[in-house]
Amino acid sequence: MSTFMSVSLSGLFTLLEFGATVQWLEVWGRSILIALPVAFTLDMLFGTGLRRMSDRLVDRALP
Repeated sequence: MSTFMSVSLSGLFTLLEFGATVQWLEVWGRSILIALPVAFTLDMLFGTGLRRMSDRLVDRALP
């Protein structure tokens, strides 16, 4: 999940900034190298707690 999110979001936000150009592809490639370890680390630190919290919210929402 962290790989998908880092690739897709870095691609989206750099596309919005640069447009669909060769420069965008270059910046996107570099931004993935930054985003992937950050996303993975955040997932390892907060993933379990956030999943637990979302499970509780779903339990409250469902009858």
